[in-house]
Amino acid sequence: MLLLNVCICSIIFLVGYNLKRAFPGFSKADIRFLDKLFFHHFIIAIVFYFYVSIYGGDATFYWDAPKTISFEEIINLIKQGSASGVIYLINYIPSKVLNLSFFTGNMSYALLGYLGFIYFYRISKNIFKEKSSISGGKIFGIPIFPWIWFLPNLHFWSSGIGKDSILFFSIAVFMYSLQNIKRNWLGLFISLILSLSIRPHITLFLLVAFGIGYFLDGNLKGYQKVIIFLFFIAGFTSIFAYVLQFIQLESLDAQAISEYTSTKALKLNKITSGSGVDISGYPFPAKVATFLYRPLFFDINGIMAILASFENLVLLIFTFIVIKNKPMRAFKKGDFLIKGMLIFFLIGTMSFSLILGNLGIMLRQKNMFIPVFIIFGFWTLYNNKLLKNTK
Repeated sequence: MLLLNVCICSIIFLVGYNLKRAFPGFSKADIRFLDKLFFHHFIIAIVFYFYVSIYGGDATFYWDAPKTISFEEIINLIKQGSASGVIYLINYIPSKVLNLSFFTGNMSYALLGYLGFIYFYRISKNIFKEKSSISGGKIFGIPIFPWIWFLPNLHFWSSGIGKDSILFFSIAVFMYSLQNIKRNWLGLFISLILSLSIRPHITLFLLVAFGIGYFLDGNLKGYQKVIIFLFFIAGFTSIFAYVLQFIQLESLDAQAISEYTSTKALKLNKITSGSGVDISGYPFPAKVATFLYRPLFFDINGIMAILASFENLVLLIFTFIVIKNKPMRAFKKGDFLIKGMLIFFLIGTMSFSLILGNLGIMLRQKNMFIPVFIIFGFWTLYNNKLLKNTK
């Protein structure tokens, strides 16, 4: 078994290191950057492995559970709408049949997460014709573009076994596929199926956000807007009832939503690792700020919180820089993808900030939305520089 694990890990590293070559159009500078990002990502993946092995976490359960239950039981869990059942199914062959190690499993998921980063970077390259046109200055002496992609939390929660890595990958593939639906229809289909089976409410957010983005896009003709908008509406209506059932929300009236958010927040406010926060008395803007930028240095309760505080400080500074560069003007100038990104970020941020009261869970959940905010922030800086150059 040791030899099999070594062989598979070697293949994972070789494939991961060369994945960038499957994407045409990368310059030598892009290749060098992605090489650095590759090593950064997999080093953090190894850190994730040791951290979870020592302190425990969902990843170990997702990997060990398929060893103890039958294939039929996993299928029954999926039929009941269990997202965990989907993870068990994905892990069934490598964990139970091949009996691969927990380390090898984490490296497999890390490969998926790194591929997500390549997709996000490729999206950025498609949007920004010239990197040099992005002028956002530096944070702590480091240029914002493209080094903000090295933020450790982005890699930590996209490099281990679990829903987060798969969803990170799915969101990246979904947005990349929208840039050319005819050519990338399979990627679009796979990303929707994966996100729907793991976190259907995120699929709903994606369809709503990018459906509105298409509708607002000034570059599309009227009939194109109608056709694409109807496509997204059809997708929305087809999964709407399933999403309500999945999140156990009976209806969308104000009372039901209020009761749901209160109950959910109460459950997630429980202090299990010293990171619980009582958000019940916070005004809505404070809840949003808590979700996006905490823990900060006054929340420190360990080494992980220190690292997260530095990262959140960088995100806070980046947010101020983006706001200073007139993001709404950039939103209006952007195409459907840019518009959809900001709408997706806002929908997700506002929704999760209402129900999350545990800083550790916030770090995991916001990982789905920070990459699209980063790209939108890049676009804002890029658009502002272009306008200055034309004056």
